[in-house]
Amino acid sequence: MAVAVCLLVLVPATVAAGYYLLFTLLGLGRPRVSHSGEPPWHHITVLIPAHDEEAGLPRTLQSVRSSDYPPDLLRVVVIADNCTDRTAEIAADAGAEVFVRTDPDRRGKGYALAFGLERVRADAVLILDADCEVTPGLLRACDRLLSDGAEAGQVRVVSRNADDSPAGFLAAVGAEVDHAVAVGRHRLTGRTPLRGTGMLFRRSLLKRLPWTATGLAEDAEYADSLERAKVKVRLIADEAVRCDAPAGADGLCAQRRRWRAALRWNSGWLVSKPLVLVQLTATMAMVLVFGQPLFVAWAGLLLVATAWVYGRAVRRVGLTGRRWADLCRTPLLVARLGWIAVEGLWKTERGWYRTVRR
Repeated sequence: MAVAVCLLVLVPATVAAGYYLLFTLLGLGRPRVSHSGEPPWHHITVLIPAHDEEAGLPRTLQSVRSSDYPPDLLRVVVIADNCTDRTAEIAADAGAEVFVRTDPDRRGKGYALAFGLERVRADAVLILDADCEVTPGLLRACDRLLSDGAEAGQVRVVSRNADDSPAGFLAAVGAEVDHAVAVGRHRLTGRTPLRGTGMLFRRSLLKRLPWTATGLAEDAEYADSLERAKVKVRLIADEAVRCDAPAGADGLCAQRRRWRAALRWNSGWLVSKPLVLVQLTATMAMVLVFGQPLFVAWAGLLLVATAWVYGRAVRRVGLTGRRWADLCRTPLLVARLGWIAVEGLWKTERGWYRTVRR
């Protein structure tokens, strides 16, 4: 009986820990960068859905306008979606083209994107959140990917506010783990997950597979459509989109409640880092109860492997005196996020709301 129970919990735990370890190992080393030497030639529209984003939007627009990309090939469009502030005016003053959308009954990023994508005419569309910054060479990297024949791409996403709080540091480490896994998956399969911001789509793809993803996890929903259509999302790893995670624990937890809607669209518990950590902790507790030395050692190896994955991410984010203090305060937050993930197995958020950031 003890052997059967231990195997019942150890096998899925091994799959989960092995998923992160394998792809992190496959992703080691510098990404291969294609430099054709050709001047950029694709017309790219940067599409920014924005709901009450007057505070962060100017910084986003400035970073896009400062990109190393020919201005005559670049169009910046802001979707002012059900706004109650000066988002539309600020975007227009910054030189962006503005589409105003008012539909209180159909609120959310997915609806805003569907509205904007119907009105965009370009070779490709780069979707950015309204609180992001792009690295100067990002648009040229997008052009190179399109020249290589890609239909869809995903830019690396980096959290830029690791020093705000334990929640900010935890989000930065999580983003680094996600990137390491994405690099490994891309090297093995040629595919990478969509991340909601920094998503690149060729116009011909959007005509063939129109954007109908209007749920709370619109990126995962559309990624499912791409998967079923056998469209590969390629990774742009040498440039980045930098954005802020919610600085406080309450804001981070609220965001993760909304994100757990993605579990129904992709690889289930494997893509939920808190859920995997809860699973590994419960597995170790279970095998300790039965006291089988072989199974205890097995579970211990899984914990060591997972600790290496996260330790590597922590090193890449960097540790300062303040971050050491934040790191010591993260276990309770991880437990809280783990409960949110477990709760998501039977419960999902139904209403859309804007993530509150500092």
